[in-house]
Amino acid sequence: MDNTPAAFDRRCIRAGRLARTARIHPPAAGRSRPGGGRAELGVVIPAIDEAETLPGLLKDLATLDLPTEVVVVDGGSWDGTVDAARGGGATVLRSGLGRARQMNAGAAFLRTPWLLMLHADSRLDQDALRAIRDHVQADGPDAAYFGLAIAHPHLCYRLIEAGQRIRVRHKGLVYGDQGLLIPRGLFFEAGPFPDEPIMEDVILNRRLLRAGRLRPLSATITTSARRYEEEGRIRGWVRNATLITRFLRGARPAGLAARYPPRRHPRPSDAPPPGRTGGRRAMVLVFAKAPRAGDVKTRLASSVGDEAAAGIYRRMGRAVIDQLAGVRAGITVCYAPRGAEDEVREWLGDAPGRYWPQPDGDLGRRMRLMFDRAFEVVNRVVVIGTDAPAVDADTVRRALEALDSADVVLGPATDGGYYLMGLGAPHPALFADIPWSTERVLSETTARARESGARVTYLEPQSDIDTADDLTPELMRRLGLAADPGSGRASGASAGTSE
Repeated sequence: MDNTPAAFDRRCIRAGRLARTARIHPPAAGRSRPGGGRAELGVVIPAIDEAETLPGLLKDLATLDLPTEVVVVDGGSWDGTVDAARGGGATVLRSGLGRARQMNAGAAFLRTPWLLMLHADSRLDQDALRAIRDHVQADGPDAAYFGLAIAHPHLCYRLIEAGQRIRVRHKGLVYGDQGLLIPRGLFFEAGPFPDEPIMEDVILNRRLLRAGRLRPLSATITTSARRYEEEGRIRGWVRNATLITRFLRGARPAGLAARYPPRRHPRPSDAPPPGRTGGRRAMVLVFAKAPRAGDVKTRLASSVGDEAAAGIYRRMGRAVIDQLAGVRAGITVCYAPRGAEDEVREWLGDAPGRYWPQPDGDLGRRMRLMFDRAFEVVNRVVVIGTDAPAVDADTVRRALEALDSADVVLGPATDGGYYLMGLGAPHPALFADIPWSTERVLSETTARARESGARVTYLEPQSDIDTADDLTPELMRRLGLAADPGSGRASGASAGTSE
């Protein structure tokens, strides 16, 4: 393998491109904070079983003299991480497991002009908080990182800190433990984090350093020594040095990950197995319209034509149903218009156990009544549409698991709506007087939930498909669509061919 700096940069850039084309389609900055007003800084904290360490970091951030929104991105904790996050004033987002994926999800969710990536076992003193404030308020173009301090008095850790300063200076190695304070636009321009099990922080930070866009702050961040103490100081240092040396010599992060497994608390004895919901019965409601040309995806049709738009809709609907295979919940299709059951059943097949006609009224009334009907036979309900083909069985599983510690689960769509809602009980206030088909749907629904005292958890942001611009090359490949040469958009002929 070519290990020159230029080759390394090419590998980094290729990794970033793969991450960008996968699942992240960031909206523009500018959303209001849950508490009102505009946040200048969004803090992303990936967490897995961090109930013990998280409160300290959140307490530090609460004293930051800057309008801030904090998002804890939970990867499926078994302890009290989610309760600790809410207790510290943070927004909770549930994503798939993996630090890179969790941080990317948090960054895509936030719309603040600045992002700060922090590990949950970090602590910020007053010098660090001032450095954050000053860097953000200066509003320069570059990202920044902290010096590293380890929260333990043993001399061994002073040597590790000194070694890290040397590695930063001579090798350009900045680790995630040192935080990353970065303009949001730069994060998505240079990144996001590549979807690797380890070294995702090193890859992105080296890319920023080589571009001259990463600078040190005049303060340190304190990180826990717990891993060294648990595994042995010398053993941990040797292991880390070996991994980074092999990585710089060209080893793939996935091949190194087995030497650096994630920390996990033992699963509680009363916790249900992964994918189960503790004996609670669940149902997935799939809202669908008969795929008739001229009646579905009308905004998309303005670019590709009625027939092509209907063909794309048919493919998306089948993809959603197929991807729900294996979900531990009953699947019910809520179809419109009345009388179209045979047409919709021919389209979506026999995998769904039930087909229910949607009632009359606006979307809010129809959703409320369908939730009510489902709650007559189950006690957890998730509703999705047929225009978010990224939704799959894992998405639904995470939504159902999130209801263990939430009353309302919302999957944010990048257009300001939501692609999924999960409830553990009826909440009629969530559907009344919502400005449907606007960018305010998610924020208004969230406000209604919080006014009622409901606990809200978000899922990873996803794009639903409303216009031709939403048809990314990756999505078109998944749906088996061809693209017009040079446009990146689905061609009318191929999109109009339905299975």
